Amino acid sequence: MRVRSYGVVALAAIAGMAVSVDAFAKPEPRGRIHLDYAFHDEDNVEMADGHRLRRARLGVSGSIDDDWSYQSEIDFAENGVGFRDAYLRYNGLDNGAITIGNFKVPFGMDELTSSNHLAFIERSLPTSFAQSRRVGVGYSTGGDNFGFSTMLFGQGVGTNNDRVAEGADEGFGFGARFYGTPIRTGDNVLHLGAALTTEDTASSEDETARFRARPESRVTGIRLVDTGTIENVDRINRFGLEAGYQAGPLTLQGEYLSVNADRQSGFSSYDFDGYYAQASYVFGSQRNYRGGAFRNPEPGSWEMALRFSSINLDDADILGGEEDNVTLGLNYYAAPNVRFMWNYISVDSERAGVSEDPNIFLFRTQVSF
Repeated sequence: MRVRSYGVVALAAIAGMAVSVDAFAKPEPRGRIHLDYAFHDEDNVEMADGHRLRRARLGVSGSIDDDWSYQSEIDFAENGVGFRDAYLRYNGLDNGAITIGNFKVPFGMDELTSSNHLAFIERSLPTSFAQSRRVGVGYSTGGDNFGFSTMLFGQGVGTNNDRVAEGADEGFGFGARFYGTPIRTGDNVLHLGAALTTEDTASSEDETARFRARPESRVTGIRLVDTGTIENVDRINRFGLEAGYQAGPLTLQGEYLSVNADRQSGFSSYDFDGYYAQASYVFGSQRNYRGGAFRNPEPGSWEMALRFSSINLDDADILGGEEDNVTLGLNYYAAPNVRFMWNYISVDSERAGVSEDPNIFLFRTQVSF
């Protein structure tokens, strides 16, 4: 059955309004401000130095009663307005919770880590394969040493008007992620996980897909690798493996992510992939681990981080390019929910035989609540 994306959000809103006003008397405010500034040592392509208000989010969350909770958050960055999380959650099951609304598809450790807790200013190159938030319904459960999430989803909030204008039905998909921690004793954690998603493209005369990645900086709008529009795509399949290890102040993390553009009969399919490996060391504290992701250390800590990331968007006649980045990071956790971040990114890319190797110096001031 085909339903429109906004219908699910409306359903969540109606369900929320059905409870008493008193239940919402004390909502918890939430928000974040991430202000970036970048300098570029350019190669051939011009990249403008300057700032970007990367995130400026404001929202509320809270519990309606023992069984129901909600969250709604809007981003006002760069004078744009868009929904991020907007969902209703039922927690009354014996084991697990059901969520309905707009929230993240369970795919990728880097993607599912909050931007407030990333060790680097931007996520890795191959994380661009992830779908981020979609409208749908999901189930999640877990214990001290494992977690499992699954989701039936459509398109994201904000895509409905374009889809309707094109006369396209909404594409639907399924995603699932499982992780376990075979070691979780004292200061030591070993995290292993896997995830997959599969989805229909929106139904129209030309079902399309496109994969591209920014050079781990959003200040410039330049993308050095880009497949362009791939037509006649029937399904998009994604697969990921993830691992993390913590020994006191040292944290290691890595993922392999791949995407398959499964095209209609008579057309060749395409496969693209990428990976990253990163390490961080905290002076005076250590990162926390919760819910399948590593989180910030204690205020007053300094953190050094190093990451290598790679993405390959070349396959057959698609010359989207290859890119390898080496990023060195320094983070200072000045106070609870206040952080200053510095990244140096060395880019090595090639697309259709043309090399582009800029260096990027990226700074962030971050506050969240």
